[in-house]
Amino acid sequence: MRETTLSRQLARHVLANQTMSPELSAWMRLLLLDYCAVTAGGANRGSAAAARAAVQVSAERNAFYPAALHGVDGFVTVEDAALVNGITAHGLELDDTFEESSLHPAVVIFPAVLAAADARGYSVDKVLSAAAAGYDVMCSVGVLLGAAESYGRGFHPTGVAGALGAAAAAAALSGLDEDQTVNALGLAANMAAGSLEFLSDGSWTKRLNAGHAAATGLRAAKLAAAGFNAPETALEGRDGFLRQYGEGLVEGRELRLEYGRGALDTSIKFYPCCRYMHGNIDLLRDIHAEHPELALTDIESINVGVIKAGATLVSEPAERKLEVRTPVDAQFNMPFGAAVALTTGRATVEQFDDAPALAVELREWMEKVTCYTSEKLEAAFPAHWQAEVQVRLADGTVIERSEDAFRGAPEDRATWADIVLKAEGLIGEPSAAALAESIGNLQDGLPLTGQMALPLFVG
Repeated sequence: MRETTLSRQLARHVLANQTMSPELSAWMRLLLLDYCAVTAGGANRGSAAAARAAVQVSAERNAFYPAALHGVDGFVTVEDAALVNGITAHGLELDDTFEESSLHPAVVIFPAVLAAADARGYSVDKVLSAAAAGYDVMCSVGVLLGAAESYGRGFHPTGVAGALGAAAAAAALSGLDEDQTVNALGLAANMAAGSLEFLSDGSWTKRLNAGHAAATGLRAAKLAAAGFNAPETALEGRDGFLRQYGEGLVEGRELRLEYGRGALDTSIKFYPCCRYMHGNIDLLRDIHAEHPELALTDIESINVGVIKAGATLVSEPAERKLEVRTPVDAQFNMPFGAAVALTTGRATVEQFDDAPALAVELREWMEKVTCYTSEKLEAAFPAHWQAEVQVRLADGTVIERSEDAFRGAPEDRATWADIVLKAEGLIGEPSAAALAESIGNLQDGLPLTGQMALPLFVG
C-alpha cells in the first residue's frame, strides 16, 4: 500500500469533522479583529492604492463583483478581493506572525475566506472554522519547509506556504472532497511564489506575496472543484514544493496537525516592522523607560542579538542597513529599530513612515548598533523566539536585558483589549469600537457578510 502523501495528510486534516472550542472561537475572532484593523489602517498605502487601481471596482455589490474591498468602498471579483485585501493588510507590517515558520497567516487566510464568504454567504462558524484549518496548513507546511531554508533560497514563507493555506481554507469552505482537496493543495504548490528581492531597494513586492497567495489558493480550489488534477507528491516529490523552496524533507520534521494549533500559536505584532526585530525593540523600549536621560555621548555601543534566520532580513549587510531610503527599508532594519526604540521609547507607524528623514537624525545612533548571533537564541529557535541586548555606556556600565518570548507571543498572549487599543491607534476610537463590537457579537449560523462593521479609511 502506498505511503500516505503529505498532501493527503493535509487534506484529511482539513476535511475532518472538527469542533471549534470556545477558546479557539474567541481567538479566531481576536485574529479577525486584528486583521480588519491593520487592513483598514493600511488602506492609504501607495501599494494598496496601486492594487485597487489595477482591478475593476464596482460601487455596488452584484453577481459579478460580490466581494468587498476592506478599508475602502467598492466591490470586486472574489480573486481580486483576495489579492487587493491581502496586499492592503500586509502594508503596515503589523499583521500577525506564526513564529516557528516565520510567516504571516492572517493576511493570506482572511482575505481568501472573507472574499468567498461575500460571494457564497457562508456562516460565521463555517468561515472561522475554515480559517482555522487554513492557519493549520499554512503554519505546519511552513515548519516543514523551514524559515532558514526558505530564506536561504530567497523565498518569502508567507507567499509560498500561504498559497497552500488559502487553498486549504477554500477547500473547506466550498465542500471539496478529499481527492479534490489533494489536487487543490498540489495546484497551489505549483503556483506558489514570493521573492525576498524587495530587500534590495525597499519596494512593495513583499505585500504582493500575501495577496497573491490568497488569490492563488482560491484559484487552486476552484480549478480542483472543476476536475483539474495535480501531482499527489506535489510537496515531497523530487521536483516538489519542499525542494523548490527549501531543502526538501529535513530529517526530524513532520507535519504536526492539531486542529486550531496554528491559530492558537500565532503571535500578535505591536510594532510596524519585521517580527525578528520586535524582541530587541521590547527590551530597548524598557531601557529607555528606565533611563530616559541617556544621550548619544553616554553610549559606547548598542549590541543586539539577532536570530540567524532573520539576519538576512534585518541586519545584513550591515553597511546597507545604514541607508534608509524607503519605509520598507526601515521595516527590515534592526539598527533603525534599535535607535528609534532607545531614543524615543516608541516604534510607531508614523516613525517608520518618516524613516528616511528620521534615519538621518539617528545615523550616529544607528552606527553604534552591532547585531550579533547568540548560542542561547539559536538553541531556542525556531520553537521559541527570544531576545537579548546589551547597552554599553561610556563610563563602563553595561545595561543588559533579555526576554524568553516577544510580547504578543503565545507565552505573552495579547488580549482583546490590547487589539482594540492597537486598532484605535490605526483607525481611530469610534471605528475601532464599532469594529470590535461587530466582531465580538458575530452570531454563528448566520451569514458573516453584513454582520461586520468594516471600517473605512478616512484621509
